[in-house]
Amino acid sequence: MAPDSSLYRHQLGEAQTGRQRSFALKATIPFCLGFTLFATQIEARTEPTRDSLSSISASLAAHEQLSLKSSAALASLSPSSLFVNFSPVGVRWSTRSQIPIPDQPAIEKQIRFFQGEGRTTFVTVLERARSHFPIVAEIMEAQGVPHELIAVAMVESAFKRRAFYKGAAGYWQLLASTARSLGLRVDRWVDERYDPIKSTHAASKYLRSLYDRFGSWPLALAAYNAGDGLVSNIIRKHGVDDFWEISKRRSLPRITRAYVPKILATIRIMRNLEVHGFESPQPFPIYNFEAITVQSPLKLKQVAKWIDVPTSDLRDLNPSLRQDRLPPDRGGVQLNLPSGAREKFQIAYESYLRK
Repeated sequence: MAPDSSLYRHQLGEAQTGRQRSFALKATIPFCLGFTLFATQIEARTEPTRDSLSSISASLAAHEQLSLKSSAALASLSPSSLFVNFSPVGVRWSTRSQIPIPDQPAIEKQIRFFQGEGRTTFVTVLERARSHFPIVAEIMEAQGVPHELIAVAMVESAFKRRAFYKGAAGYWQLLASTARSLGLRVDRWVDERYDPIKSTHAASKYLRSLYDRFGSWPLALAAYNAGDGLVSNIIRKHGVDDFWEISKRRSLPRITRAYVPKILATIRIMRNLEVHGFESPQPFPIYNFEAITVQSPLKLKQVAKWIDVPTSDLRDLNPSLRQDRLPPDRGGVQLNLPSGAREKFQIAYESYLRK
């Protein structure tokens, strides 16, 4: 197990003990910077408990329509409007739903770590996060989750899309079973845990369901890390529903007692980067892509040749595809193309179908 001062990734859910013309960011382009300090081993692997699935499903249903409206709204937003409403990270965060952060020694200790030994890593992750922030923030707020909780993905995966650890994958480090329960497709052809927009919808839904259950963001974060069943059992055992009090009693796993302060410390720093000794990252360009429905299991290499772009660009725009080709689904599947490539693709595709 790594030192408490490092950042952890975790698996979403319950512990072993009992867990869409479309608008998007160049955020789908993977970044290859290292994230050693963010890739600490996790002991608690989580999935939703069977008895908690009904309550989670009810909460997800309550937010599903709002989620769909959010996706539609994103398509009409211009890059400038996104950055007016949401700073890339830090400086002026929206105050619509800020999370209360208490003066706790564990949080202060983590802030000092990020300012010192962990500074290089924090800056690296901050640089990655800025390209994701506008859309991620918009999705989270639309689902009733404070956009400040983008910090969860910063801690979980360092915003490295291909982050994978012991079965947990993507920006939000979801286990396959948890991802499926949240409506994501995970199979031999497609893994939507690697899609920044779809996975953010799923993670936001789950975070909101945990908040609805526990009524506290620190407890919701603890449950995200250690599992909702475990947190519920601890609350029942001690008759205390305060994370900090439970943490003092050492009832939660050590990794969880460190995880929550890391998230809150990250949020506090991003609220005012300059005060904490960090420079604000410059806005990252936002790009359009065009989504079309394709009836054939085309290879990305073939499509790239048709529209004269690198295959890597198509991979970046279609991060959920696992085999560099579209799955042979009945009814067709969605293919994301660079903006302006639709006509060239359709001409080539129609010629292909006539052969």
